[in-house]
Amino acid sequence: MSKKLQQNGLFESSRMMLPEHREAYILHQEQLAPRTRPSLDAQAAEEMSRLLSNSMVLGDQITITLFHEHDDIGYTGRVLKLDRPARTLRLLTADGMRDVQMNLITAVAPAGEWMDE
Repeated sequence: MSKKLQQNGLFESSRMMLPEHREAYILHQEQLAPRTRPSLDAQAAEEMSRLLSNSMVLGDQITITLFHEHDDIGYTGRVLKLDRPARTLRLLTADGMRDVQMNLITAVAPAGEWMDE
């Protein structure tokens, strides 16, 4: 029997790859790699803090973007409770209440505004 047909020889003997397969492979590898959380400057952190406080006091709707390794997660709702020592907040969304860790928040905007991040 031919050496190409034994074990993994068939796959290893085919070295040609179509350009669209190569692009799909590269895209897949990029999606598998975990992202790093962006760092916030002092002005952005202050603006986020102001919007979170206004949402809690005035009942304004806000959109929060949370960092995740593969894709950002967005929630829209009102802040019910800010727990600064525990660095968490309770958000009332259309689906119910969610507890959010404040260190995962990457962007906060008033609801209905488009965020450019």
